[in-house]
Amino acid sequence: MALLLHNSCEYVEAFLGSLAAGLVVVPLNTRLTVPDFAHMLRDAEVSALVTDAAFLAELRSDSTIQVPLVVDVTGTSEDAVSLADLRAPDDGREPEHKQPSDLCSLMYTSGTTGAPKAVMLSHRSWSSVSDTCVELLGFEEGISIMHPAPLTHGAGFLLIPTLRHHGTNLLVRSFDPRDTADRIASGEAQGMFLVPSMIRMLLDSLPESWQPSSRFRWIYYAGSPIDPTTFVEAAQAFGGRLVQSFAQMESPMFLTALDAEVHLRAMDDPDSPLIRSAGKLIEGREIRIVDADGHDAATGVAGEVWGKAPQLMSGYWNRPEDSEKALAGGWLHTGDVGYLDEEGYLYLVDRVKDMIVTGGSNVYAREVEDVLIAVEGVERAAVIGLPHRIWGEEVTAVLVRADGASLDEDTVIASCRQALAGYKVPKRIVWLDELPTNAYGKVLKRSLRSDLAEQLAASAG
Repeated sequence: MALLLHNSCEYVEAFLGSLAAGLVVVPLNTRLTVPDFAHMLRDAEVSALVTDAAFLAELRSDSTIQVPLVVDVTGTSEDAVSLADLRAPDDGREPEHKQPSDLCSLMYTSGTTGAPKAVMLSHRSWSSVSDTCVELLGFEEGISIMHPAPLTHGAGFLLIPTLRHHGTNLLVRSFDPRDTADRIASGEAQGMFLVPSMIRMLLDSLPESWQPSSRFRWIYYAGSPIDPTTFVEAAQAFGGRLVQSFAQMESPMFLTALDAEVHLRAMDDPDSPLIRSAGKLIEGREIRIVDADGHDAATGVAGEVWGKAPQLMSGYWNRPEDSEKALAGGWLHTGDVGYLDEEGYLYLVDRVKDMIVTGGSNVYAREVEDVLIAVEGVERAAVIGLPHRIWGEEVTAVLVRADGASLDEDTVIASCRQALAGYKVPKRIVWLDELPTNAYGKVLKRSLRSDLAEQLAASAG
């Protein structure tokens, strides 16, 4: 059962109803395109789709999309079943019984390095995430959780623990920073899931003398790195009531966590190195830092992060080779590069696929990006490696200027030379009006590398 709906009561009804009926749920990101939907509906072998009239009109533009049963929650489409017609009075029947290992949902990855893959999550996975939410975040009886982020991904995992505590899921169709701030100040919203970019917009919307309600409990955030300035400002604005985690859809929500205590400390020590940390291991999870030879790396030495957790995926739907590679040896090979400090805090350095090898030396793109984004006048930055006949790859910075900025290449390079070793300094600067991103807001470095390499080859020819 695929769900293509904005945050709404109908989404929650269809989600919970599908689980009670023993169906496998396939949430679809509403920000994707019709070709994306077509691929996912075919790939997941969907037999039923719950959507609304607006999305249904878009889907009709692609004749290859054929779903046996289409349910329109608005009840206005003549060629679809109305959700109201599927509702039935409670006849006392028990929900479909499932085993913990049975498939519960297919959750699509963002597809930054290739076609999106459907992650298979079991009922055990969902139960484990729900339990960890309660333990790590704290869900008091009757808590009110606001959902400004789409339920189709991270925010959706907060639905069940909220209901378990007889709480309220406060659903909003889209993120409005000022409305969110008002609900936090009034106490209507006691907790929520956000991604770092939403936190930045929320902070920028806060009026002077704004204060969170004493009823406010936490903001849980994940999904992408948070810059140090936003980290400190958020800790100060929300009284340290924030929790960050490192995870992937393949091991949803939690492998490590940076708790409220660290955010509180950041209020007094804005230069603390922990601000750049992804937190400590959560109880019941395991991580290894593994070098290129498959050996455990020493403390402070970077390698690929491998993880084990009770919520680990069963594999990728219809992709046995990818599944075997990702879960080799019983460990999730995350594709993230990181290291552990002496206290056990995890620091993420880069993605394995984003590492640049120039002249035999490794350059982690994220390290260079952190320096670039701190340069006044740089709005966004992405660092990639482009082919070079001598060095193998050339460190290339793709930048977007902030509005009104008159930044030039020499200024950027000079700033980098002050903070980075010579081989890490970008050898080429490319200016763009905007960076290509997917529907999740993640930069498509694969597209950048391909497009810029093609341009360089054409100019050389």
